[in-house]
Amino acid sequence: MKVAQASLLFPFLLVSYEIANYLSNDMYLPALPEMMRDLNLSLQQVQLTLTTWFIGSAILPLFLGMFADRFGRRPILLWGGVVYIISTIVCAVTSDVSVLLTARFIEGAAIPTMMVAGYACIHELYEQKETIRILALMSSVMILAPAFGPLLGSFILLVTSWRGIFWYIAIHSAISIVLLWWYMPETLPKDSRKPIIFKTVVRQYLNMLMNKRFMFLMIVLGFIFTGFIVWITAGPLLVIDHLHYSPTVFGIAQAIIFIAYMIASYLVKYLIEIIGVHTLIKLGLMITLAGGIACILSALIFSQYLIPFVFAFTIYSVGSALCFAPLNRFIIESSDEPMGMRVSLFTVLWTLFAVLGSFIASIWYDGSIVSIALPIMLAISISCIMYLFIPSR
Repeated sequence: MKVAQASLLFPFLLVSYEIANYLSNDMYLPALPEMMRDLNLSLQQVQLTLTTWFIGSAILPLFLGMFADRFGRRPILLWGGVVYIISTIVCAVTSDVSVLLTARFIEGAAIPTMMVAGYACIHELYEQKETIRILALMSSVMILAPAFGPLLGSFILLVTSWRGIFWYIAIHSAISIVLLWWYMPETLPKDSRKPIIFKTVVRQYLNMLMNKRFMFLMIVLGFIFTGFIVWITAGPLLVIDHLHYSPTVFGIAQAIIFIAYMIASYLVKYLIEIIGVHTLIKLGLMITLAGGIACILSALIFSQYLIPFVFAFTIYSVGSALCFAPLNRFIIESSDEPMGMRVSLFTVLWTLFAVLGSFIASIWYDGSIVSIALPIMLAISISCIMYLFIPSR
């Protein structure tokens, strides 16, 4: 297939597979209480099914960058997809807590194969502004997972158990991988592939870790993401267990938050032409900070009501959507190391922020809205402060 033709299809097929990846967290959030009862899990154990997924996602990318630069993008993504499908099926059939946690760890570890290889292709196929537009468009579609995943999961729970959710994810993933096998381009020619020299790999990682612009930008984006993970991890427990709403209500609340994200992501391609990339990031940060402040105020004033907090976090969601694509591209552009290594470290750090958010939620959440709002506010405050000190290239 010609690269030009593949470039039209590939982003949409990649985001379809990405949705399937993220559904492995978002779609089964409404099923957490049922899983607790069915498998006789404690609150900490059921939250651990989320945390182990994030830990798995954080480990493998360190090795994927050098493999993607050595063997190409396609084999890394496609074989990783096979592992993801198998581990998801194990989650669907097991009744053993240890096996479930292991499968969740492996499932999470397979996801970076999509992120490292897939997004390396995206950055190699397009120039800066076009990449930002593509990333924003992909983000607006990808957000269907957290937007409608919980709602879809709650509908599946009406006709089957939490196991049916994992079966759906496995089938969705299998279809996406087959299509990617046909249409994914290989953007790394054989004569450009790098031999694996561990001394060189270590030096490349150290260069990026000591690159202040790379790391400061990563911290800004990472703490915005941390705020999202706090809500994603503790939100269903707040809505269903503490406020005593149905899983469907949680799904609707989640849909409102992420539909707003989707709309804002769609607007990015117009705003970068009107106000420029740098101004767009500043605007996004200001809106996100306003959302964080609104979260705190709604939690303090309306401590037993869901709607004010959902409205406040929706503001947070809109602002972060405006920041995501341009910050993503700026991070990648801030280093001159091989693309696979850049996307690999980005993925590792991105996932570690997800682990941080999940960990904070698991130890901080006490059943109150304030215990969710406070870490969200702290996260966006750190992002805004760090942005003020980002060095020029």
